[in-house]
Amino acid sequence: MLREIPEDASLRQQWDALLSRVEQPQVFYTYEWALAVYRAYGASLRPWLFLVHDGQDSLSGVAALAADTTGKQVSFLCATTGDYCDFLSAADQRPALVKAVLGQLKAQGIERLTLTNLPADSATIPALREAAQQHKFLCHMRTAYVCAQVALDTLERRGDHNPVLPRKKMLRRFLNAMGRENPVRLDHSRSCGAIHAVLPEFIQSHVARFLVTGRISNMARPERRQFLAELAKLLSDSGSVVLTRMMSGDRVFAWNYGFQFQGTWFWYQPAFDSDLEKYSPGFCLLAKVIEEAADNPALRIVDLGLGAEDYKERFANRTRETLFVSLRTSVLEHYREIMRDWASSAVRASREVELAVRSVLGWLERIRKSGASGALRGTARWLGSLLWSSAEICFYEWCGPIRQTAGTARIQRMELHHLASAVLKYADDEETLSYLLRSTRRLRSENGEGFVLLDPAGTPLHFAWASSFERTFVLAWRGKVEAPSPEDVLLSGCWTPAPVRGRGYGGQALELIAGQLSIRGKRAWTFSGTAGEPWIRALKKAGFRQRYALVRRSVLGRKTINFHPLASQDLSHEEVSARV
Repeated sequence: MLREIPEDASLRQQWDALLSRVEQPQVFYTYEWALAVYRAYGASLRPWLFLVHDGQDSLSGVAALAADTTGKQVSFLCATTGDYCDFLSAADQRPALVKAVLGQLKAQGIERLTLTNLPADSATIPALREAAQQHKFLCHMRTAYVCAQVALDTLERRGDHNPVLPRKKMLRRFLNAMGRENPVRLDHSRSCGAIHAVLPEFIQSHVARFLVTGRISNMARPERRQFLAELAKLLSDSGSVVLTRMMSGDRVFAWNYGFQFQGTWFWYQPAFDSDLEKYSPGFCLLAKVIEEAADNPALRIVDLGLGAEDYKERFANRTRETLFVSLRTSVLEHYREIMRDWASSAVRASREVELAVRSVLGWLERIRKSGASGALRGTARWLGSLLWSSAEICFYEWCGPIRQTAGTARIQRMELHHLASAVLKYADDEETLSYLLRSTRRLRSENGEGFVLLDPAGTPLHFAWASSFERTFVLAWRGKVEAPSPEDVLLSGCWTPAPVRGRGYGGQALELIAGQLSIRGKRAWTFSGTAGEPWIRALKKAGFRQRYALVRRSVLGRKTINFHPLASQDLSHEEVSARV
């Protein structure tokens, strides 16, 4: 038993040779995959590598596992990266391997063993049931995923031997639309250098695509990016890794970071340009991959991996099931696991029930984070606001000179790639990630005009939005606030990521945005609460002058919005009253 993945050429050779004795060899079972995981995630993983040798000191079994930080729970080392995970040995030796590993784990005081993505057709399944009973583990198994696959030898073919694919007319129309200037083609990067050259563009596209779908990509984590780079280094010599791009000229429409291994082409990590979503570039890329695979006699299967997306079902002609296996020493934990799985299945049966449960769980999580006292204070504030509440904001008009830059920073109109860059830069800032998801929805809905302040390297430093007065306040204040004049625009939705706060970027950004709007014949306004002293000082430094205030009061649920002039300001009471 080893607590690391050794950098050992002999072990590498024997490990990969052992795959020839496994029922269905997978690229996820290779020494290179385990080493890439260890190199990328070594700071947070504690490998438990079991190596079994026969009498001739030849490697006959491998179990690549990892313990959590407590040292009490063990899982597959590649559980979060591999589509399939398994114990490695010849099928007839699997019971002995599994029995030996579970015996060692029990001796080490392991109480929980969680094995994910274990193929349901593996010889490990009956071996686990038998070994679990012998070593007093309680075993529970359920379906994890049903992976769609395309068996190339059973594809229907036309007279020219090309495969018959679904939605042929739509596919041709979309490919023609994307290839107006140059034919659409597939470009494959297989060497380490070639993959590393295009990897940043692929990562940026993947992050942007996930933002559009309301999620944060796993590429946001530096460990995941390092993992893919390590795979390229380790698997490129054998030709197993291939980063495919669907292109027309120099324009890239879609990507797939995949593998060609032992007769299978793995659809592992796809991405596509969200601006071309109407042409279904991901669907088109998969269709062209299947067409190319069908012409390659060395390939038998295109494996579409984890996840039950609709587009995969259109191509699939077979499936492969994986299991989630839970081994526990505690009877209570065992039956709790069973009840949790049953409840989860029941909740997922109704979309409405699932949303309601997620809402309640989110509320409970917020209570957990704030503590009982924090939850009580929040509830008391909410109940108090139902009886009486008052809020005041002050409006500021920009009156400064027009500037194009603020030091070395510059302002640009917000685009999706700016938000994706921010995700990669501020992946540890949860509040900023939430803001970026909201901004993506707003950008896609064209609700206002977004701006971003960039440093010379293109790193986002501050975000802000320009929109109408009414659109900004009608939802939050449940009242109508009209602009002082038709050409006026309100700057709001300002955000500086936590790692770069306190450097004056907010004021710099608003000053540059106001200058750009002034060139277009617009006049910029913004607002602030009365308690935001640092922000008010930044606004005044940026050329904003306080003009008037609005107060919203709520008494027993009845809300009123009143204008309050600021006598010390340039505008008279009558002038401002006429504008509001």
